Amino acid sequence: MKNKTSSNVLEKIDVAKKRINELETMITHWQGNNSVDYWDIECSMNPSSQACLLFND
Repeated sequence: MKNKTSSNVLEKIDVAKKRINELETMITHWQGNNSVDYWDIECSMNPSSQACLLFND
């Protein structure tokens, strides 16, 4: 049972790290500190990420 709980925690940590990365990307974009094509490149690699869905027209 303990092994399953540990695995669940590790999955949550992994999801949280990915979400933090997406939020950092969005903050950088809002601050204007990135290149113009960043979203085109990022969203072509991961079109279903929350950040791309938010900025997609």
